[in-house]
Amino acid sequence: MYIKEKLEHLGFKQATPIQEEIFKAFDTKRHIVGIAPTGTGKTHAYLLPILRDIDRRTEAVQAILCVPTNELVEQVFRMLKAVEPDFPVKAYYGGSDKQRELVWLRKHQPVIVIATPERLKEFAVTEAALNLKHVRNVVLDEADMMFDRAFLGWIDELDHTIKDARYLLFSASLSETMEPFIKTYFGSYVKIDTRNRHELKISYPLIDIRGEDRLDAIERVVKSINPYLCFVFVSKKEDMEAVSDRIGSLGESVVLINSDLNVRMRKQRIERIRKLEFRYVVTSDLASRGIDLSISHIINYDLPFKPEFFFHRSGRTGRMGQSGTVITFQTIHDQKKVDSLRRKGVPFQRSRIVDFSIVPIKKRTDRLSDTEKRAIRRIAKPKKIKPNHRKKNKALVDKVIQKARKKTHANHR
Repeated sequence: MYIKEKLEHLGFKQATPIQEEIFKAFDTKRHIVGIAPTGTGKTHAYLLPILRDIDRRTEAVQAILCVPTNELVEQVFRMLKAVEPDFPVKAYYGGSDKQRELVWLRKHQPVIVIATPERLKEFAVTEAALNLKHVRNVVLDEADMMFDRAFLGWIDELDHTIKDARYLLFSASLSETMEPFIKTYFGSYVKIDTRNRHELKISYPLIDIRGEDRLDAIERVVKSINPYLCFVFVSKKEDMEAVSDRIGSLGESVVLINSDLNVRMRKQRIERIRKLEFRYVVTSDLASRGIDLSISHIINYDLPFKPEFFFHRSGRTGRMGQSGTVITFQTIHDQKKVDSLRRKGVPFQRSRIVDFSIVPIKKRTDRLSDTEKRAIRRIAKPKKIKPNHRKKNKALVDKVIQKARKKTHANHR
């Protein structure tokens, strides 16, 4: 009843596939691995049952929500407060006042902690300020972005303290780096993969820019779309300012977000983006998760170094049933990455820009009948190639096709 009421309060008419499955599996008390596209409601899938089961009489940490970025910490915090405004929750991330929090923790303990891995380690392991003996649930959200050697190195220290807790791991894809962790810590677990059950309203135009400068290509695209809000993802930091300048030169409102900005400046710019002061945001994969906005267009100025980042980028649009467009540039050097993403399910549509519109390139249809194909195969190959042979061969092929068609037409009279 609690979950149903809260979904209605949040304005959801029904639960998404990943939410339905997590709600059902949560009461089994087993570890859970949840795989679903970004923007399909994973956060509420774990938030609502965790909030339902919190013992409000106990002032102790009962749940840890670990996420990869400062922005995602703030987003999850806002989402939680929208459900339970009065819950004693603490959000720890880079830039927050560490000393003030340590003073508070000497006298109190929050019931839920939301933190980046670095801050969680700092408060729970290094400072030993968080008492985690009563933790029942540990959520690792956007897990494929956290699993590196540093994270796996200190998670052992945390696990000794929370050894009786249940892990809930969520991701848009199951990367190789997660498998050793799951094997070591999960034992028996429930795997929920709903990637094929979410109907995403996203189109994926793939524009071949071989022989064209990327900045010229971005200019042509900007002149061809009319976005509500567009995120332009650029992998190399040294290219970002040039991309921003080119978009700005077209009279568009544009802002740049990268790792050079401190936490306060980044937060200020994101708030201005929320207010729609800009139509274009040029950023790195830093913003490919943790910013929950109504984004109509994504432009991949280049493809990310890691394939899984593509799904986080594209997951910024088409969220919770909305439509979106993910435009990707391709050169001859990108073919392997494009083929890999196709195998992972990305339905790229080869496209081009015509008269300030992005239109799909129609596949050539083979109009030759089997009879015509057999007639062409019977043409004897010349023993010696002579000048102008291609033109002569084409004329011969056309003649054979015409003759075969006349014969077929006569047989059908």
